Amino acid sequence: MPKDPKKIMFMMTILCIVIGLAAIAVGVVAVAKEEYIIAVAMLLVAAWQIINYRQWKKSLK
Repeated sequence: MPKDPKKIMFMMTILCIVIGLAAIAVGVVAVAKEEYIIAVAMLLVAAWQIINYRQWKKSLK
């Protein structure tokens, strides 16, 4: 068991936000280059990160 679970959950939340923002950025670039399959995949990753963020935020309370 980790020493401080709240600290780990906070770090995972930050990581989740960074991954989500990176996925959105890659999705925008993919749309600009007309790579629509990559754009859809990255937007799905970003949506999944939003779901994860909400779950982790609830667990921090």
